Amino acid sequence: MEKTCRFSYNNIDDSLILSCREENEIVKENFILDDLIFSLTGRGKIIGLQIRNFSKMLNESGINEEIANNLKEIKLNILPKENSLFMGIVLIASSGEIKLPLGRIFMPQILAK
Repeated sequence: MEKTCRFSYNNIDDSLILSCREENEIVKENFILDDLIFSLTGRGKIIGLQIRNFSKMLNESGINEEIANNLKEIKLNILPKENSLFMGIVLIASSGEIKLPLGRIFMPQILAK
């Protein structure tokens, strides 16, 4: 699934926030994994994502951190496969498109209460 999300970047606390929530969806809980905070519905659907230390993540991925201030659009990619989710984002700026993998999350981690 690839979905275009609303987003905001705060360079003071270096945090990127994505909201893919539809009008009828409500955040029931948040799931934290390192610098990633996932917002989930009661059915476990990911409808939001916060990335803390976003410029550090960009630098560690070999991406110029200045792109964070020039973003035009962001897409969230989630691919379910073998009891896990592969996640990534597509950063779209005037300079082009960059795909940034966020990692693989095993379903038991998400379902744990």
